[in-house]
Amino acid sequence: MKRVLRIGRAALALFLLGLTLLVAGNAEVRNGLLLKVAPAYTKELLFHRFSAGSGQIVYLLGTIHADHLSTEDYSLLHLEAVIDHLRPDLLLVESRPEELEKDNWGDGPIEMPFASLTARALGFQVAGMDWWRKEDTRNVLELFIITNSEEREERMMQNILLNLPGRRTALILTGFSHIEGFRQRLRAAGFAEANFPSEEKRALFDTGGRTFSFPPGLTNYIQKRIETDEAAAQAETDPDWRARIEDGIAFRQQLLEAIAEVGERQP
Repeated sequence: MKRVLRIGRAALALFLLGLTLLVAGNAEVRNGLLLKVAPAYTKELLFHRFSAGSGQIVYLLGTIHADHLSTEDYSLLHLEAVIDHLRPDLLLVESRPEELEKDNWGDGPIEMPFASLTARALGFQVAGMDWWRKEDTRNVLELFIITNSEEREERMMQNILLNLPGRRTALILTGFSHIEGFRQRLRAAGFAEANFPSEEKRALFDTGGRTFSFPPGLTNYIQKRIETDEAAAQAETDPDWRARIEDGIAFRQQLLEAIAEVGERQP
C-alpha cells in the first residue's frame, strides 16, 4: 500500500511539474488560467504600449470575447473606459475589413461591435484587421474562437500596419490569445515596447462614475448579423459549420434581450 502511495505521489508531482512548465512556457495558457482566477490583475498583463521613432504610440489590449459579459473585473465597461480615456486616433478591432466596408458592424466577437460603436459615437475612426478562412476552423470547437494560425496572425498584422501610417495614437483590440504573437510582430515591424506602469493602466481602466449601457446602434447591427447568419445557415451544407452558425445566432438573440433590458446610450 505504501508503495502504491509513493507511486501516486510521484505521479502527481510529475503532473504538477509538467503543468507548471507548460504554464511557465506558454503565455496563452498562463494568461487563460490567470483570467479565470484573477481577471483584474490579468487584464493589466494583457495591456501593452509600443512606440515608433516617429513618436507614434500603439496600444495593444487583449480581450476575452463573450466572457466580458460575465466578468465583473474585466467587463465591457472597462473597454469603454480605455477607449474614452485614451481617445485614440484609430481603433483597430478583430472584425474583418471587408465586412465593415459592407456596414456589417456586428462582425467579430461581441466586444468588437461594442468597442467599434463606442469609438464611433465618440468621434474616433475604426478599422477592422481580422482575417480568417472557413477551412481553417475545422477543429476549433469554441464558438467565438476562429484559429490562431501563423497565417491568420500575419494577415492581421498586415492589416494593422496598413492602417497605422499617419496616426498619432492607435489602440488594437484582439483576443488575448493573439497578444504574444502581435507583440513579436510589432517589434519586428520596428516598434519598441515602451514602459507602461500599472498606475497608468489602472487609470485607463477606471470605470468610476460610469453607468453601463450599450452603444447606440448595437441593436440594429446585431439584428442585421442575425439575419445574415440565418440566411447563411439555411444555405450551409456542412452540418458542423451550420451548427456553429446556429449557436452564434442563439447567443446574439440572448444578447439582444440583454441590450433591450439595459438600453443603449443616446447618440
